[in-house]
Amino acid sequence: MAHEMTENDGAVYHKTKAWHGLGNVVDYTLSLSTALEQSGLGWGVEKSEGINVISDNMLYTNEYRGIVRKDTQEVLGIVSPQYQVVQNDEVFRLAEYFSNVATVESAGSIQGGRKCYLLLNQDSFEATADDVVERYMALFWGHDGKSSIVLKPTSIRVVCKNTMDMALAEGTKNKMTIKHHGDISTKMQEAKDILAEYKNTGNLFRNQVSVLARRPISHDALRRFFFDVYQTMEGEIPTRPVTPEEERAHTKAVATIGKWDSTFEQESGLMPASWWLAVNAVTKDLQHRPAARGRQATVSTKAYSNLNGKGSKDSTRVMQHALTL
Repeated sequence: MAHEMTENDGAVYHKTKAWHGLGNVVDYTLSLSTALEQSGLGWGVEKSEGINVISDNMLYTNEYRGIVRKDTQEVLGIVSPQYQVVQNDEVFRLAEYFSNVATVESAGSIQGGRKCYLLLNQDSFEATADDVVERYMALFWGHDGKSSIVLKPTSIRVVCKNTMDMALAEGTKNKMTIKHHGDISTKMQEAKDILAEYKNTGNLFRNQVSVLARRPISHDALRRFFFDVYQTMEGEIPTRPVTPEEERAHTKAVATIGKWDSTFEQESGLMPASWWLAVNAVTKDLQHRPAARGRQATVSTKAYSNLNGKGSKDSTRVMQHALTL
């Protein structure tokens, strides 16, 4: 299915309308235990015995193992004997170390359970008097044999619900990846420590946002920022297009930057014009643009992409660029 949610997937969203009809939408506060149940992630996986199968044009002999979803008996991935399984409920228990007051914003799976995610909500702060920023922790894992466990702080701006990756400074503990090999118990304990320290890294993000929110931005600086960011993500803009391809590239650039400029003008009418508004004018578009190649994005796939895909990476670039100016 285009939205990558199959009949064997589930999801739960806190106060987010799922117009496609998939997943549960709830108004009440979601605890970890409730979210595990409501998201449909209560199933487990196990490693099979030796497997003989052709996958991705490769022949896997019986030295390999299949990752089998217990409730459907579907093979989600093929792994080596050294692969260490981590269950969905283990990740949810890991999330308990994030905060004893954290609640769940969303949780679910796509691709039949091959990829899973959990978004935890801790608290919020004001970038300006009219701009509230939420602090979140995203956890990603999967059972496709390729996905590591990833812990990543993020920020979702309440005004427009756009997600930004908190990759703000080189050397910052902004992300942790746990591979399914070696001493998995020690790695999980390290992850608990990272989650417990999140409050400090969250404060760093608050400080960076405050810096950008206090810095006024001129019209010329805004245009240059939009121009530079666009070229960083999409390539050089043809200023004097000659070929049809150059004309299309130029038209796309003008339309995109015009959209960013319009968003900035709308929001600067409500609060002081700042570099923070400039960043959000871009990231709002990044998180809400249609999926590529005609694929229709849904709440679930947008959430996953914005937190762990191209939307997240591009948003990080935008934030980092603003902080260097």
